[in-house]
Amino acid sequence: MSADFQIAFRKNNGNLFVAPRGDFNDASAKELINLLIEQYEGAGRIFINTRNLCNVCPLGCSTFKCRFIQSRVPAGQLFFKGEKGFEMAPDGSKVIICIEKNRCGCKGNCANCLCFKNKTRKRITKERISV
Repeated sequence: MSADFQIAFRKNNGNLFVAPRGDFNDASAKELINLLIEQYEGAGRIFINTRNLCNVCPLGCSTFKCRFIQSRVPAGQLFFKGEKGFEMAPDGSKVIICIEKNRCGCKGNCANCLCFKNKTRKRITKERISV
């Protein structure tokens, strides 16, 4: 495995959760496909989190898609989490986009929170419209 690419994975309830990290190029794609072939047990789903991928190279995506077709892993069981999944996903697989919610739960009442800034921004927009 190259120094700029690492893959962490775990299994839970028959599903395989994969978290690649670093640059996704031709060599990285081969490593990821090999991991899927070795670890997939023929049942359950595979979730690949793309959040920690830095650069997604078109050659890496092409290599992944071509080698995936040759594997025994069904595309319908493959789920990519994150925007970069659109580039990597082979035909028949799915991409999951999660919208992050405000974690503090303050409903816009704390000054250092992103939800406060969004509330302020909305209020300013409303004032400009009414003036």
